Amino acid sequence: MKLFTIDPQKCTGCHQCELACSFNKHKIFDRQLSNIRVESIEELALSVPVKCMQCDDAPCIASCVAGALYKDTGTGAVLWDGDKCIGCKACVIACPFGCVSVIKKDRNIQIAICDLCSGDPECVKVCREKAIAYVDESRVNKKKREKTFQKIVNQKEGEI
Repeated sequence: MKLFTIDPQKCTGCHQCELACSFNKHKIFDRQLSNIRVESIEELALSVPVKCMQCDDAPCIASCVAGALYKDTGTGAVLWDGDKCIGCKACVIACPFGCVSVIKKDRNIQIAICDLCSGDPECVKVCREKAIAYVDESRVNKKKREKTFQKIVNQKEGEI
């Protein structure tokens, strides 16, 4: 299984990920239509891309009384079925990360949620600083183990 990872230390706040997402999904460059959002605190020089976390026990799916949200068995992404959706917006309220949005098109609404671009996320491709990655779970765990090991080594060296 692959995981979507974010390294806030690398994000420059360029918003290319947002533009790539909106163009891929809607054929227009509009950050408001993106399924990934870059949140920034200028005083801290901090920018963090935020997107659907594809929760194993997804509150958005559990809240959908119409069964319009479901998991893609291949990618693990939460997907939306517009034919089943009744527009109640319970999924928007249920998402603990604020990553489910409503897009109004003509007189209809669409639920916007990251679908991982069918397993090949456009946002990852355009991130020059590699702040966003879509990697195998084993690689993520390996990096965590290496980081933890290095902390222990540094502590031991400080004791000598």
